[in-house]
Amino acid sequence: MFTTDVAIVGGGPAGAAVGLALARRGLSPIVLESQPGPRLKVGECLPPNINPLLDHFGLTERLRRQGNLASHGNQFIWGSDSIEERDFIFGTAGDGWRLDRQAFEQELMCAAIEQGVRWRGGRRLDNCSRDERGRFKLSVTGTEGIETYRADFVVDATGRRAQLARSLGARRVVYDRLIGIASYFPGLSGEDASLEEDSFTLVEAVASGWWYSSRLPDGKLIVVYMSDGDLADGRVDNWRALLNEAKFTSQRARKYGGGPHTPPRVVAAHTVRLSTVAGDGWVAVGDSAAGFDPLASHGISMAMGSGFHAASAIVDYLNGRHEALRVYERLIDRAFAHYLIMRYDAYLREQRWPHELFWHRRHQPQRSTKNTK
Repeated sequence: MFTTDVAIVGGGPAGAAVGLALARRGLSPIVLESQPGPRLKVGECLPPNINPLLDHFGLTERLRRQGNLASHGNQFIWGSDSIEERDFIFGTAGDGWRLDRQAFEQELMCAAIEQGVRWRGGRRLDNCSRDERGRFKLSVTGTEGIETYRADFVVDATGRRAQLARSLGARRVVYDRLIGIASYFPGLSGEDASLEEDSFTLVEAVASGWWYSSRLPDGKLIVVYMSDGDLADGRVDNWRALLNEAKFTSQRARKYGGGPHTPPRVVAAHTVRLSTVAGDGWVAVGDSAAGFDPLASHGISMAMGSGFHAASAIVDYLNGRHEALRVYERLIDRAFAHYLIMRYDAYLREQRWPHELFWHRRHQPQRSTKNTK
């Protein structure tokens, strides 16, 4: 039997951020992460607006020591056939980042542990209930069998599936069917490896969806095709042929040799949120609370930002100020409402294929597609 004031289910950027923030406030939370350690994930670009939060958590120098690269802006083919550029140099927050995502999550985990977070990898949540005193009882499958944890407060950081919150009665509201099909091209070498013009994320709209690509710190190029799941049926096998139809993205891939790439794999990218992101003694953070379209580049920023704000609400709640959870929920509500407007406007700017189903869906008024348990 393990006891803690706060149990955090999920050890990605959201779970690590809330644990780190709580530890800096004097608590000793436990993180229950299903994987033994960080894995390779898609989602490797950080926008400049995350820099103040990285500084607050003391992570900026860690990123530099890792060899993560600056991201100087975005290039996009969107709404016309020509390439445009948005340079971060004109902003106030500096450059963004291109991450080794697996190493980044390792650094987050280490930073949390150094601050006093008790990290438990290889722990899969089986059940969450309340005991006779109203404390949460979590049944977890660990490396040596079933373990039980009791906590005054629990945090759902399990990602889009929101496993914990759904077991407590929250429902997922799904807005679209977007998926990504991702592959990696081999790294550049020699003089090409330091090409400054390759420091931008490239976004290219096509009739059936859109592509993005970014050079990673190890020199590889990640290339991701975004479309709706029902429209992309069978397109994993046809990924390379689809890439050849994306003029600028395929040109970039050819610069990396254009040869063998990793087998394309499907990742979830749909817009989703919970019907409620907080309840008596619990909150959801990151993608568990609200999952954003990658076009917004909000994923990791949202994860860590919501973790930071959730930690403040948790501390207030444990000190008897229960209204703090409502304040946190309103914060997420406002952020998500603003995101929906931005998302609609962004897709509306692309009018070259108004009758293609992918774009037709996104040019309609905002509505959810389903409400699921």
